[in-house]
Amino acid sequence: MNVPESRRAAPAAASSTNMLRRSNARLILDRIWQVPSGSTLTANELISSTSLTRATVLGVCDDLLRDGWIVEEPARAATGKGRPARHFALNDNAGYVIGVDAGYSGIRSVTANLRGEVKGRGGAAFTADLDDPDPAPRTAALQRAIDTALDDGGIDPAQVLTVCFGIPAPVSRRGTIPTGNPFWERMAVDQAAVLAGRPHWGSFIENDANLAALAERYNGTVDPDGSFLVLLAGERFGAGIIEDGHLLHGSLGGGGEMHYLDLVEGVGSPEAIAPLARAWAAEAVAAGRRTVLSRGMSKKNKPSAEAVFAAAEGGDAVALEIVERLAERLSRVISTLASLLNPDTVVIGGAVAPSIARLVEQIEQKVAATSHFPPRVVASSLAGDIVLTGAVNAALARVRDSALEIELPTP
Repeated sequence: MNVPESRRAAPAAASSTNMLRRSNARLILDRIWQVPSGSTLTANELISSTSLTRATVLGVCDDLLRDGWIVEEPARAATGKGRPARHFALNDNAGYVIGVDAGYSGIRSVTANLRGEVKGRGGAAFTADLDDPDPAPRTAALQRAIDTALDDGGIDPAQVLTVCFGIPAPVSRRGTIPTGNPFWERMAVDQAAVLAGRPHWGSFIENDANLAALAERYNGTVDPDGSFLVLLAGERFGAGIIEDGHLLHGSLGGGGEMHYLDLVEGVGSPEAIAPLARAWAAEAVAAGRRTVLSRGMSKKNKPSAEAVFAAAEGGDAVALEIVERLAERLSRVISTLASLLNPDTVVIGGAVAPSIARLVEQIEQKVAATSHFPPRVVASSLAGDIVLTGAVNAALARVRDSALEIELPTP
């Protein structure tokens, strides 16, 4: 049977119309999402910023209102002739994301709304046993951390859209972890097991240092379109690299992995500030040196890195010596990164950042003496929340990219 040409073209025309409508909806939702919390955009402002017609803007806004992504502010009195302007804003609490810092020696979590505003915090005490391949204990700890963050924020689990797990292991763009390294394998997250019983939640994993770099890009003091790196310097060194505003993963996710430090004279391992501060303080006490760090110390209770830095601030000779050794080692690490990557800025992140902030000028001087391309060195103001902040940023980016495919939960 012969089908008229006009009828054969109808499905293609309908498909084209749907694509155009979705494109317009994405454009308008993105524009509304950019407006600060508490502010609105009028239909006229949306028309001006998107170059779409009034009918298109109002039609799309009505669709987004129906789907729950935006809200309309109460009508305001018109300043002249005609109807009052319609004011639209993002529905900040239409859904929530969860960010998880799934570290080696502890797990922390936050819930956040669509603005990235933290609503609840949780955590679970957990230290990975590298000799035990059973993922069940880590899975249970992750579940506890998520549940406590939900409870703390009073968030209905049905309102969660996606979860981002930050892990101390390389993660490729496809979300896979390279095989052959026992530590990386122990740091993996069995996402299906952790989220069992929550089938509607999305989830993904990302390297913790990469998330730290995203956190600084969105929330720090660096140029978001520049070239910088974030050096996590707590338990183990790891770097998140931003080049001209883009995160570098490497072919298998190994960008920023720092096992090469085994070969660097004066460094010798990827161990970072915290374990060395504890170990060197314990060695000094064991050797009978007079130091305030010996107070209350036992074989199971070594001074923390924060305690070492605090003692140095107080003029303790042993602590000052340890801090000088740490600054020297950190400057060597930064010098290698500066020589390889030539960033504008190196941001030191993690819980040790506030302590390192006092040494930034000293570290910059040491780096300048050993590098042809000395970068600016700063300590992150995000401190121990840097990975959690990046996880929320990454989760929200996933939600924004796929918003029109997400069916928001009914309040």
